[in-house]
Amino acid sequence: MRNMLSAILILACAISSPAQQNSAASHFDGNSWWAHVKFLADDSLEGRDTGSEGLRKAQAYAVEQLQRAGLEPAGANGFYQPVRFNQYEVDEAKSSLALVANGQVKTLSFADDAFISSRATRNSTMISAPLVFIGYGLQIPEKNLDELAGLDLKGKIVVYLAGSPADIPTALASHYQTAGERWKSLHAAGAIGTMNVANPASMDIPWSRISVNRNHPSMDLADAEFNETPGQQLGVAFNPASAEQLFAVPATPSRKSPPSEKTASRFRTSPWLFRSTPEPRFSRRRSNPPTSLPNSRALIPLSKMNL
Repeated sequence: MRNMLSAILILACAISSPAQQNSAASHFDGNSWWAHVKFLADDSLEGRDTGSEGLRKAQAYAVEQLQRAGLEPAGANGFYQPVRFNQYEVDEAKSSLALVANGQVKTLSFADDAFISSRATRNSTMISAPLVFIGYGLQIPEKNLDELAGLDLKGKIVVYLAGSPADIPTALASHYQTAGERWKSLHAAGAIGTMNVANPASMDIPWSRISVNRNHPSMDLADAEFNETPGQQLGVAFNPASAEQLFAVPATPSRKSPPSEKTASRFRTSPWLFRSTPEPRFSRRRSNPPTSLPNSRALIPLSKMNL
């Protein structure tokens, strides 16, 4: 949302009347455009995070440019229009994640192993469910790809790798990897949660940085129609460096040694049961009522457009 709003604002700032365009065309050197970029990208705006003071400064700047361009306000309050958001945050002090099998419990570290994604988990919940590995977890009918075929996912948490097979065209891969499209298939198959394992080869941000930012609150548009993952009870991001433990077979009292590597490599269903602690050990915070933030809107009269 922040990136989208910024793009709209930058575009709006670049609009001017034909007279202004003509007068500046003879000596345009990019300085005016670069001045907008420098202001909106400056560290003083603190990333223009949703609801932040930095975003308000950026909005005021955009409105000033709209006024200079002679555009007419089209918001509920001049150039501004309120947009409602719900804010979500994981309370890790009251949360825990664990792998359970054969009487053994392996507690996961939020910093080092895995953390609960506030973008994919919307309610306090208690979950104890089997894990199923589904590869990339994609269904792409255009390429006759169905990685869910033959799998029993009802009541399961799926473990999938971020990315897609190399032979899938980029546009198709990007579309079916979106949270909404991927969850359509998983939800229809009966899955109740996801565990995403990043591909180390394509991680542009190291896990240490991802983990540090995990407690940053997320915001979603308040209207239910914008919920792309209805029915998803839990979403977990898993550190690829710790992912091997998902497939390690724990010893049982009657078998102290694990099976052969060849046998373990054929596991489709993880030997571990995944457990998240019940409320109130796991909780999320939602702004109530939803946070209302301003968006900028303006009318472009036909006389000011090159048709």
